[in-house]
Amino acid sequence: MKSRVLIVSHIVLIFVFFVFPTIIQGQNVTIKGTAKGAEGKTIILKSYSDYFTLNEQFLARGVIDSSGMFEIKCNIPSTVLAVIHIEYYSGEIYLEQNKSYTIEIKNLVFNDKLDKVNYNLSPFTCYIKVISNEKEELNNLTQKLNIMYNSFIKDNIYILKTKKILFEVDTFLVSVNDTFTRVKHPFFRDYLNYRIASLKLLTNYSDPYKLMINYLYQKPILYDNIEYMTFLNGYFDTYFQDLTHPVLISDLYIPVNVNQSYPELMDVLGKDTLFINEKLREIIMLNTLNFLNSSNNFNKKNVIGILKQVASSSKFQEHKQIAKSMISYLLRFEKGMPAPDFTLKSSNNSDVSLSDFRGKYVYLNFYASWCLDCQDEMELMEKLRQNFDNDVVFISVAADREFMNMYHFSRDQKYNWLFLHLNNNYDLLESYGVCAYPGFVLIGKNGEFVQCPALKPSENIELYLTNLIKKGKETPEEKK
Repeated sequence: MKSRVLIVSHIVLIFVFFVFPTIIQGQNVTIKGTAKGAEGKTIILKSYSDYFTLNEQFLARGVIDSSGMFEIKCNIPSTVLAVIHIEYYSGEIYLEQNKSYTIEIKNLVFNDKLDKVNYNLSPFTCYIKVISNEKEELNNLTQKLNIMYNSFIKDNIYILKTKKILFEVDTFLVSVNDTFTRVKHPFFRDYLNYRIASLKLLTNYSDPYKLMINYLYQKPILYDNIEYMTFLNGYFDTYFQDLTHPVLISDLYIPVNVNQSYPELMDVLGKDTLFINEKLREIIMLNTLNFLNSSNNFNKKNVIGILKQVASSSKFQEHKQIAKSMISYLLRFEKGMPAPDFTLKSSNNSDVSLSDFRGKYVYLNFYASWCLDCQDEMELMEKLRQNFDNDVVFISVAADREFMNMYHFSRDQKYNWLFLHLNNNYDLLESYGVCAYPGFVLIGKNGEFVQCPALKPSENIELYLTNLIKKGKETPEEKK
């Protein structure tokens, strides 16, 4: 599970929102705006495929012109929390169907110094200003609530788990009610309701049983509202570790690890009378499977197997889609999964694609010229290349912002393998799971992942390659 799942709804705090919606024809959402400082760069719009994994799916892309202007269009099935990406900057915005938005993306700075910051550990969030005067525009409302909420948390951070917080929560709830009592926007009313639920959970303001009855039991499941899903995730974070509950984490062991059975797991969860509603029970099961996948006590292959059963057999279409999304996300780097193709410029400025090397193994290295560990690994890579040059293609992808940095580095170091330039394609880094430099990936003869991430040269990838190539050269009789 991505760690952002518990904080994503608060990121909107740093946005400044004024949105101007109008009904448009054709594609049902249009975003126009400016992004000064990002001229010539690509802007990408994505949305979350589910709120368990926070896996992002592509919506649209555009190019920011020389004056900093851009326009992107997309179709959305319902209100979505979208994510705008410009290289390593990102920011979230709610999009509603049949509306257009005029926005400004501010404080974008791109330079070599910032390139050295690991944006996976310290995300760069862009400031988005959306221009509007609509009274009940969704982004405007969520931003106002988020400012109040985060200010409350900041002011009371040291007493959140004490009894003193109860009076402060009472005061806060009165203030929130006074501020939003006349707001009719249906999505925001739910958003507000479940943000308050999460606050009550965080501060132990309400008994957990009451929270379950008031917010989950026999209530509609709000798949498209991140505050609902955030509350659901938080509520069941330690639910099955509580010895007072009728179903414990140990009760899940046999249906998952032994029998790999979706019906049996549903039956076990059904022992809790609060889960009598089958639809709620199944969404709780999906949430729990996401947790079990990261647990060392549960078989990950069996977790995936049960998700596949849900994807094919669930009575609920929403759950089928969520299960498919979870499977795709959890298996994306597994052995045998297709490695995303790419085309990048080589040091002699020619186009090179991953697919050019079908029929050979590819040992892919992502690096930056300022990274000392990268250089240490490359010295060992040279020895690997000499030993495996007939069977393995060695490729280093430079993440340096400037092409010439890669050009001079490859020439100065005199490494005798292929160097490519990333050209600030941060989507490519994400699709290969590269979170730090150096990063290594081993790709098979048919363009599939063999190891992602792969062993580094210093971690004895040589032995792994030797065995892999030897096995590949065995005759069918020898393999037996």
